[in-house]
Amino acid sequence: MTGLLEPGPGAAPDKPNARTEAALARLRAAMRDIEAEVAAHHGVYPYNHGRVTQSELCRRADVKKATLQNPVHKDTTRVEIMAWLDTLAGQLSETRDSTRERVTAAADDLSAQVQELTQLLQASQAELAALRQEHAELTQALQQARSGATFNAVPPRG
Repeated sequence: MTGLLEPGPGAAPDKPNARTEAALARLRAAMRDIEAEVAAHHGVYPYNHGRVTQSELCRRADVKKATLQNPVHKDTTRVEIMAWLDTLAGQLSETRDSTRERVTAAADDLSAQVQELTQLLQASQAELAALRQEHAELTQALQQARSGATFNAVPPRG
């Protein structure tokens, strides 16, 4: 089987068609982008209702689906794309319900992270307020010491 990087049987190996190479490059880029998006969204494709199809890949690559039916691509590129789609399908949620379950699980996880970050923020704000108060007290004490006022941080020994 000819790979996406190799010219098809109708192309001369020493002089590839520039349009064909450009279309293949866009398809490869779209495939990488889709894989990255699926990985970033916990196994859910974020577009097209979670479905990745040959049409969706062509749309993302800005390649007409009919292009894959011409003799240069029909037995090579199209076959390889179908194999890639089959492999990707194993990583994706199969049904709308399983997609909903994955999205819900991801949302629950994110909700827990937001709650944890909110608690950390509240603790940090309380600590900041205490430090600001301490800073104000120390600034006032320093001003009093500089102005010659007595500073009774330590009670006199008696």
